[in-house]
Amino acid sequence: MISEKNFSLANEKETGEPNIIIKRSTDAPLEVKQNPFYDSEFWGRAKSPDDIYLPDSDEAISFAMAAHEIGHLVKAGERNDASLDNFEATRAEEQRAWDKGWEYLKEFVDEYYADKPECVPKIHQAFERIKTLLMQATDLSKDMYLESGALDNLTLDEEQNILIEKREKFFSEKGKLFKNIFEEMKREKIGIKPDWNKFTEIVTKAVENILKDNNKE
Repeated sequence: MISEKNFSLANEKETGEPNIIIKRSTDAPLEVKQNPFYDSEFWGRAKSPDDIYLPDSDEAISFAMAAHEIGHLVKAGERNDASLDNFEATRAEEQRAWDKGWEYLKEFVDEYYADKPECVPKIHQAFERIKTLLMQATDLSKDMYLESGALDNLTLDEEQNILIEKREKFFSEKGKLFKNIFEEMKREKIGIKPDWNKFTEIVTKAVENILKDNNKE
């Protein structure tokens, strides 16, 4: 039986692949919820196949954010040098995640909307618009980053303190602009809430394909 809060597919012992676990963004860890920019309507992450959080939001937002987050799991072209003192690498990784993740997820959009094919072009259009808006947010966040090498010889605690200071300064100076982008993104809704089990099933299929291709690298 599929849990209401997460979906897990594939037994690691039997397949050799990690479990794929998807949870709702409302179940995000406390430290995530303390971020002033956290919003369960669009927040998500995919640190690993068994650590995926996606918004149970409007379908347009849920599909767009799912594509972006699972894009970070794609190994092809992955940027491992993204950091607080390397904005360009971070931006490149964000763009890559949008593009790569959508390549894997879009093939299952027709399957999800088999009984509502008129929604398919709406999801495609919303994805492109949401991607554009959130890349604008990424560009806006450049002020949060330090000069190259600024983190050399710092401890993790020192890095974290710098991040908090930069985030607080950014939020006070440009937080309103950031939130305006988020509000504009929310206007891309199509007015339908996802069928969570069905949604996580097709996202899981996309992640399975990502893992297969990763193993070919």
